[in-house]
Amino acid sequence: MGNGNLIAVADAGPFIHLAEVNGLSFLNIFARLHVPETVWSEVVRQPQIADADFSKIPNVQRHNLLRTEVTKFVAENHLGELHSGEQECLFLCKQLGASILHTDDLATRDVAKQMNLTPVGSLGIVVRAYRAERISLVDAEHHLGELYENSSLFVTRVIVELALEQLGRHKTHRE
Repeated sequence: MGNGNLIAVADAGPFIHLAEVNGLSFLNIFARLHVPETVWSEVVRQPQIADADFSKIPNVQRHNLLRTEVTKFVAENHLGELHSGEQECLFLCKQLGASILHTDDLATRDVAKQMNLTPVGSLGIVVRAYRAERISLVDAEHHLGELYENSSLFVTRVIVELALEQLGRHKTHRE
């Protein structure tokens, strides 16, 4: 299942946080999720997602990247402050022509915007799943609350309220 030809590159955060609230299935709104090997390794080190379970997500595609190419990209774009997984995600976006980057990291979101990419975090994935009619309004509101209350995602209540507003605006448009 996907949403047309919609593709994205995904950092570890959204996988981890969505797994913490039983929301990994929301990622099926994308036809393909590209994941650098460094991110894959980070995700499976987390107790929420076993390697075998991660492998079962049908739209996830792993990528082994050439370190020399990534290093050159990092130097050219002054990305030395970011972690290697985030660097590889940005490189992979440019390599694949993907315009969406799933990340919950604020510094990476800022860089993504500077690179004309659309950063979408865990909250945004829940909102998109609702807009794609994959989950109900009640489920979307529940999962947004769970991400705030019970996951390891650091997010303020103000940001959660903004996500809830987006659900409400979309509900109005659907009626």
